Amino acid sequence: MIKELAQFVNQVPDIVRERAIKPKVGLHILVRFDENGNGKVIKSERYLGKKHGETTQFLKDCALKQVAAWMIDTNKCFDLPAKGIHSASPYCFAFKRESWKGGDKYPTDSDKPDILKRSEGYFQKSLDEKYGQDESEKQRALQFRNFLKAEMAAALENIDAYADLDSSDYILIYRDEPIEKYEAFRKVYAAEGLFNTADYNIELDGEVYGTSNFYNGFNSKKPFLTHQTASFDITYRISAAEAKALSDFNTMVGKRLFPNPAPMFIDQPELTEDIIQLYYRSEDRKLSHREIISELLNKYHKDLGNYYLIYFSFGKKIEIKDFDFVSKFKYLLSDEKDEDGNPKSWVIENVTEVQKFINKKEREYIRPIPLANVFDFEREVIGRLFDYKLVNYDDQKGVSFRYFEDIESKGHRPAMFSLILKYRKPIYDFIYKSMRSSIGRYQFEDICLTGILDDLKDGKEYAIKSKLNIYFSLRQYFYENKNPSFMPSKIDEHKALMAKVVSEEATHFDSDEGYAFGAGQLIYFLLSKSEAGDLTHAVLEPFLQKTNHAHFNEAIAGILLKYKHAIGFDFKRFNKLASEVLVYIPQKGLSELRPFLLAGYFCPNILFQSKKIDSPSKSIQP
Repeated sequence: MIKELAQFVNQVPDIVRERAIKPKVGLHILVRFDENGNGKVIKSERYLGKKHGETTQFLKDCALKQVAAWMIDTNKCFDLPAKGIHSASPYCFAFKRESWKGGDKYPTDSDKPDILKRSEGYFQKSLDEKYGQDESEKQRALQFRNFLKAEMAAALENIDAYADLDSSDYILIYRDEPIEKYEAFRKVYAAEGLFNTADYNIELDGEVYGTSNFYNGFNSKKPFLTHQTASFDITYRISAAEAKALSDFNTMVGKRLFPNPAPMFIDQPELTEDIIQLYYRSEDRKLSHREIISELLNKYHKDLGNYYLIYFSFGKKIEIKDFDFVSKFKYLLSDEKDEDGNPKSWVIENVTEVQKFINKKEREYIRPIPLANVFDFEREVIGRLFDYKLVNYDDQKGVSFRYFEDIESKGHRPAMFSLILKYRKPIYDFIYKSMRSSIGRYQFEDICLTGILDDLKDGKEYAIKSKLNIYFSLRQYFYENKNPSFMPSKIDEHKALMAKVVSEEATHFDSDEGYAFGAGQLIYFLLSKSEAGDLTHAVLEPFLQKTNHAHFNEAIAGILLKYKHAIGFDFKRFNKLASEVLVYIPQKGLSELRPFLLAGYFCPNILFQSKKIDSPSKSIQP
């Protein structure tokens, strides 16, 4: 991974690198010294971050000096162990407002040194002989130190913007020196600091090699974390150039200069360049991974592959959550062609005949939803199946997802929370890395049915019907060989059979699936006769929990006995359906037939379609 990332960084255009150079949010102060060593603030300006607007040339110049003077990380700073001074240069002194007088982290205990007292150690380290500062430069650095100790407090009070700083804002004080001096010191500091430790540095052909500091902790001071029987001290060294590239990569990622996830075409740098150009095409909105990949496919008219895909997580710290090689990216869901030679789409049919509101009074049937590619699948299927907790689309903000981010259980029902943690990585692999085997028949069924049964507890009828539509429309694609019994057309056959069963004396159920569908229809009709004011679809749960056919019939007989007073004696269609359900003995287990029971329950009920019966006095509330 290290070599690939280093190579990727070398492909990044300079114009993108420049975007990583931004001033820290806070107060930037430039100090000039005269011939007698007296310091004076000659200019200052506060940077507000995203709210700032156009950046002045002064702040741009400060940003260049800031980058050249900044620490590699807090473990490599000059203010150990306090870690409150975040610059690492004799030309700059930077800290957060909270570390200064009146701040939350300013020591109130007289035994603890404040930031000015710690500046002695800071400058002592910055003037170490290894940095090659001559006597003249050392003298100027001491002048800077003396100015900070004697005059910084008064200088800050005289700057109006200082009073408005937030505790997390930075205060950065720069010496008025050429940027070349900043960079020369940085080069020496970084050469050693980019490695995890200098203890194992070696030089070969003029190049320094050492232990990687990139997501790598060194355990020399923690014996319980080290190999006790290994014949070697370290396993691998990287070059100083690679260490520098990895440090630049961390900086650019922290500035969110790349899409997430980011594809890296190591052997086709022109594609990587295209990706970056597409990402920065608009100043108003950055393109998503989906949009970038789609445009690349349209541009080159060929499959993409042989690239590394990297996913970043931006929490308390930046982390690489996934790094993998994609040999071939399958954009389209189907390999089949239609009569015109165009790729076929998967389609979510409206098997439950669910309706949506057009306005307060009118409703219309949901139209079939075509799914041409994996990103359509992510949006329409994964979004719905996980209640938009894993993937969510917003017309203004675009797509947001949580494939690797930390998720709190608060705000999630236990079953859905468990589904997200269990399947989000396989789903990510399925969509973004074309690992189609990561989601198979059993995984797809578990996701759909667990979500549906969980929704029953809250009576979410629209969500349940949407998930049933997905289940019956797409389950065939997750079999190694398509199973026609789960195609949407099969549900239409069950609906047609139901019409015959209740109307024709000689027509009976001809399959276990048809029986389960009819049982669902019967149960819904009986439960609709309830006079309870707060009845929800949760009342279906006792029937779904039955695994024994005799017990299942007993449960149906129980509600029939309970609501028999609300059903006319001569309701022949009902009588025929009830008798057919109660006498049928299925060969398959009830758990296997559960999807068809749910389909029958939530599809339009055949017994309400007859003009010979009164409309139900009460329907179950969603």
